[in-house]
Amino acid sequence: MKNSQVIFCTYFDKGFLLKGLALHASLVKHNPKAKLWILAFDKYTKNILKKMKLKGVTVVPLRDFEDKELLAVKPSRHPIEYYWTCTPTWILYIMKQRPDVKYVTYLDADLYFYSNPDKGVSEIGDKSLLVVEHRFPVGREGMEKVSGRFNVAFNVFKNDKVGKTCLERWRKQCLDWCSWKPEGGKLGDQMYLNEWPKLYSKNLVISKNLGVDAAPWNISQYKITNNDSSVFINKDELICYHFHQLQILGPNHYSRVLGYTLPKEAIKQIYEPYEKELNLQYTRIKKVDGSFSITPTKQDWGMLLRHRLAKYFGPVYWRIKSLFK
Repeated sequence: MKNSQVIFCTYFDKGFLLKGLALHASLVKHNPKAKLWILAFDKYTKNILKKMKLKGVTVVPLRDFEDKELLAVKPSRHPIEYYWTCTPTWILYIMKQRPDVKYVTYLDADLYFYSNPDKGVSEIGDKSLLVVEHRFPVGREGMEKVSGRFNVAFNVFKNDKVGKTCLERWRKQCLDWCSWKPEGGKLGDQMYLNEWPKLYSKNLVISKNLGVDAAPWNISQYKITNNDSSVFINKDELICYHFHQLQILGPNHYSRVLGYTLPKEAIKQIYEPYEKELNLQYTRIKKVDGSFSITPTKQDWGMLLRHRLAKYFGPVYWRIKSLFK
């Protein structure tokens, strides 16, 4: 697929700045001509991205993006909920700004590429939408009831009637309701995708490539190998991994995941290279802004206790449940 046909897009604030920079670095490493649009959710992020003059990047300030409908719901939503609310509008914004572009690919800022992203985008073929399932392992299928069948992290939308119709419907749904607390079969911007196979059956592709949006919630069920410096998930080359839950506690100090078991090969082949990249991006930012520091998310004692329990007892719980199933 030609680079002129595709725009990749993401969004983040200062808290995800290191991850966003790592995403960009991996994208242009494997596709030097890739174009990435970044919605900066705060002034600091906008300013530092402008100063860094990243290759192939278009930075959009929040004030240029927000419309009256978004501003109307913004005061009533937690920042994370508002970010999710913006997802379909952000993709539509790019299509309106660049009507000549054939595809817009949304990326979560905590994705990282290990091979050419075009291999994932091209799976859409002649259809209008591409989605990726969570691919929960045996024993964890019930998680779909809370998180949904599909993960909003790597999604491709064709700039055509079907793609825009889908995005407009999704935008309205997110404006109406987008909470991080599950309610009535909904969760954030994500569970709305459950109806897409029925609504857009002739125009939807469900990715079959295990290397697209691999993640901690499914990685334990796969064989991870390295062949000629390429990482493989079973027989599929790893395209991008989703570093869900990874916390940056300080320079070269990370909490990888809570409640999931990571295979040793996943740590070696996937996590350690990513952490090395995060360290490089930290050094880059410090050269631009010497006052930059990492501020871990503050958590109360109850949250910390739940995290500790999830870390040490979560894998045991799911293992026992899978055996009984």
